[in-house]
Amino acid sequence: MDLLAPLPLDRRDKLIATILAAVVLVAGYWWMVGGVCGIYHDDAVYVSTAKALAEGQGYRLINLPGAPLQTKYPILYPAILAIIWKLWPSFPNNLVAMQALSLLAGGAVAGLAYLYLVRFGYFTRGVALGAGLLCATSINYLYFSTLTLSEMPFALLLLAALWALEEQVRAPKRSKIRQFFLGILLALPCMCRTIGVTLVPVGLFVLYRQRRPVRWVAGGASAIILSWFFWTLASKIYFPDDHITGYYTDYFSWWHENGFSVVVRIIFYNLFYSMIVSSCLGLSGLEKALSSLSSIVMIVLYYMLGILTWIIIGNNAKKYRILPLYLISYLSIVILWPWPPFRFIVPILPFLLAYLIYGVSVTKQWLTFIPGYRSVLLVMMGVLLAANLALVFQRGQSHLETRYPSIICPNPPVSWSSCEAVFDWVRLHTSPKDIIASGLDTMIYLYTGRRGFRPFVGRPALMFYGDASQSLGTPEDLLQVMKVYQPRYLIHTPMPGFGEEKPFAALLRKLRQEYPGALEPVFVGADPRFVIFAVWPDGRSP
Repeated sequence: MDLLAPLPLDRRDKLIATILAAVVLVAGYWWMVGGVCGIYHDDAVYVSTAKALAEGQGYRLINLPGAPLQTKYPILYPAILAIIWKLWPSFPNNLVAMQALSLLAGGAVAGLAYLYLVRFGYFTRGVALGAGLLCATSINYLYFSTLTLSEMPFALLLLAALWALEEQVRAPKRSKIRQFFLGILLALPCMCRTIGVTLVPVGLFVLYRQRRPVRWVAGGASAIILSWFFWTLASKIYFPDDHITGYYTDYFSWWHENGFSVVVRIIFYNLFYSMIVSSCLGLSGLEKALSSLSSIVMIVLYYMLGILTWIIIGNNAKKYRILPLYLISYLSIVILWPWPPFRFIVPILPFLLAYLIYGVSVTKQWLTFIPGYRSVLLVMMGVLLAANLALVFQRGQSHLETRYPSIICPNPPVSWSSCEAVFDWVRLHTSPKDIIASGLDTMIYLYTGRRGFRPFVGRPALMFYGDASQSLGTPEDLLQVMKVYQPRYLIHTPMPGFGEEKPFAALLRKLRQEYPGALEPVFVGADPRFVIFAVWPDGRSP
């Protein structure tokens, strides 16, 4: 792949970047549901830890009984949210500012990714623009740009670090202080999402190979990464004795029970689906339009497009360019991680779409016999963008009606008013000291102030790569958890998009069949999927 030489950015480039950012802001504003948090679980984890920081309680999971230290998610993003909470401590009103932060970051990433790809000669302006437009109109990208999640701030930090690294390779700074701060910048994505650590070895390798100063850069990166590493060691106080708390405080526990055969399945599954999501996430409108086709046909189509994308990335990596080397190292972590790759692909989506469009565009050498083949390619891009925008409008309209943002379309739909009815009941019938068990426990905490927990130990290796029906344990396991944590109530709600939704519902049904007195319904919402149970772990209600 012949890459362009670095180009100076002109007014046209800045205008295009501004337009791309504006598309994200406008589409995201239509998509976003202000004041809603907890539908993704992690979004409420970030906000609750931000609240803890803002109120001087330290970096703790104050939503959990005992308020353990937060050693799972790096502190940078919650610390930024804490500033917002400190300046505007009125919840849930302050969520609008936190969601706006995500949206602004998403817009900035779309614009800056275009500038980065053009400035450092990775692609032509046309390819970079096409990638930016597909990304900015993807419901998958907008979803993570409108919730209090770390993907967009991470992507923005990643872009800043990549940009600085590219500049250092071309025009090295001799100042040791500047080199040290470059190392800090390379490590900052890791302080937003742990997977960001992959940028550090890639950056140091490229600098070393280009005979650039490395020692002080490594020192700056180490100062950041080691501080977080030593903080995470505190998670060991929860394992192996407390697996419920451990789920919230430690990533690496997920590997404890995985045998070699499971690891092989994880790698195979994640590699296969990484190829698929690498292409389909930016073509959400096309996916919807082709939904009537056989699922096998769609999988094959997206898989081939994904394979094309990563073949080009791999070929480009042979030239030791920074971006493809980083993407390869990033994918290496994704395919090893015992979790589906969907969420991890979103922050690098602008880059993947650029490689995809380039890969498709090179087919023009086989299409030259078609009159006006360039026009055909432009029409294809227009159709893809129109399909994306139509889907954004449709889903945004649904969000206006239900006030429940979801990347999928649950049937029947879920309404935020059903959640609010649960919050009202909990606030009225419980005391602040009561413990609540729920699959969406972090949401319950934020809107009611009642601490809670997920009453099951998630086993991703079983849920996504094995027998999902066994992934949350047995009724006896659930009863034992209840006896230990002694929740007063268990709240069952729909969990659209969660792999745990169906296994947890099945587990509760089985528990009620085998131990009829363990759970007593005390509230059933207008939507009967919302149920609050009084908990009697000895199996007998009074």
